[in-house]
Amino acid sequence: MQSQANAALKKHGKSFNFARFFLDEETGSAAARLYYFCRQIDDIADELQPNIDPSITLNKAIEAISKKQYTNPLVGDFLLLCDEYQIQPAWGIQLIKGVLSDLSDVKLTTQDELITYAFQVAGVVGLMMTPILGGPIHSYKYAIDLGIAMQLTNIARDVLEDATMHRRYIPGEWLDDLTAKQIVTPSQQQKSKVQLAIKRLLALADQYYESGFSGIMMLPKNHQLGILVAGKVYRQIGIKITKQNYTYWQGRTVVSSSTKLLLASRCLWEHHLLRVKNHHIEHAEQLHLPIKHLINLP
Repeated sequence: MQSQANAALKKHGKSFNFARFFLDEETGSAAARLYYFCRQIDDIADELQPNIDPSITLNKAIEAISKKQYTNPLVGDFLLLCDEYQIQPAWGIQLIKGVLSDLSDVKLTTQDELITYAFQVAGVVGLMMTPILGGPIHSYKYAIDLGIAMQLTNIARDVLEDATMHRRYIPGEWLDDLTAKQIVTPSQQQKSKVQLAIKRLLALADQYYESGFSGIMMLPKNHQLGILVAGKVYRQIGIKITKQNYTYWQGRTVVSSSTKLLLASRCLWEHHLLRVKNHHIEHAEQLHLPIKHLINLP
């Protein structure tokens, strides 16, 4: 299982795999196992197989988690992780429910719906990672925010790719309800609308990044830098999209290896400054208003 997890992280999670070098071996291995579980769930929705109903597979996974079926090949190792690191299995169920929503055409309407989706597919991943990193309970809210920020960046990066799969995560209220098809083949006026919406999306992501970064110093010292690097590398995707003037029709934006190394070196200094001025920052509760009913903290 560990070798499969490592291979999946290396192939699909390049930014996270890079950040893993800043974690100790045990923590990095557990993080890879969590990533592998999340990746398998995501692939069920994205890599559709003939004669296989993904909704049945995902609902069976929910049932297996609820009943703690350790022999289930999809969720068994996740359940072991939950036992080893006191992760709430219900967070894994939230992830699966978020992925289930991807199985039909996606047409989010409001910003609250966007934040709810980002929480289910990424905020809960931050929640599940925090016990692995040894973070205290009061750091969980910030972990949610960093996960949401990363997902909003994902959505900004993949606007065209998602639209070709009949998925529009940008709220319709930001776009005058442009359809996924119109996003793929837009008029010049429609391109401009999408560009402005992506700009707004990344501004929203920045609010969640700032909150997420402010909680990093609550983690054990040996894990702070790794998470800071992961967040900064992901945020760089949005910065690059902005520099390219949100030209989403040109395809996916990536961060080069050399840029990742440069960001990591900057993080060393930024981490030092954070440690020098370390102080508690009150969480901005308005960030969680759309998802307050979903958050299940210990």
